[in-house]
Amino acid sequence: MANYRELARQTRLKVLEMIHKAQTCHISSNFSIIDVATVLYENLKAGDEVVWSKGWASASIYYFLHKQGKITGEQLASFPNDLFLSLAETTVPGVHVTGGSMGHGLPVAVGMALAKKRAGESGMVYCIMSDGEMNEGTTWEAAMVAAHHKLDNLCVIVDKNGWQAMGRTSDVLNLGNLSLKWDSFNFAVASIDGHNYNEIESGLRCRFPNLPNMPKCIIANTTKGKGVSFMEDCLEYHYKYVNDEDFNKAVKELEA
Repeated sequence: MANYRELARQTRLKVLEMIHKAQTCHISSNFSIIDVATVLYENLKAGDEVVWSKGWASASIYYFLHKQGKITGEQLASFPNDLFLSLAETTVPGVHVTGGSMGHGLPVAVGMALAKKRAGESGMVYCIMSDGEMNEGTTWEAAMVAAHHKLDNLCVIVDKNGWQAMGRTSDVLNLGNLSLKWDSFNFAVASIDGHNYNEIESGLRCRFPNLPNMPKCIIANTTKGKGVSFMEDCLEYHYKYVNDEDFNKAVKELEA
């Protein structure tokens, strides 16, 4: 098994550096999904695609695209600029959905998975979403389409960190039991600790052999800002720029 912990630590350091240098935001939203994304990208197979509906985690998106060889180190170092913006843009190779507006990634991922099915192509389509996107009607419309077409080549990953732009998801719009919701839409559902590498790897590898012809949903229970103590479970770092003091403190923690 790859050393996921070290790979994720390196990713957090690079993403922190990018966001600090750019004086942009969303550092805690990036950090909540990095452990899941690290395991996912280390285990992608030929034909697999990753759709980031959570487009405000653009620094992480660009970092993983660089690791795949889809963008250069020089391009990564230029973040942000007219092409590599602080919200993911489809002008960047490998970005399927423009960031910012929520709820668009899953409809695109469903279309990609359906196209693969009809063309007889191999590979999974993974769609990384936020729990705030569960407020969007397009999420559930797309889910119904996926189940109707039995898209067992589609895997939704929900980054359930408990926060969205204006507060806790439970306060803004209570989602209730997400596992039961996705199950009711005829998805095969697994709920995991989104920072436990063994659980993440098992969840991604499990094909639910007893539930054939069903799309899949992994609900990753995560902590916003994971990896840096003063950013964890804190809405402030959804928006706050990483100043020099925060940067130095965060680097010290991540390098400890």
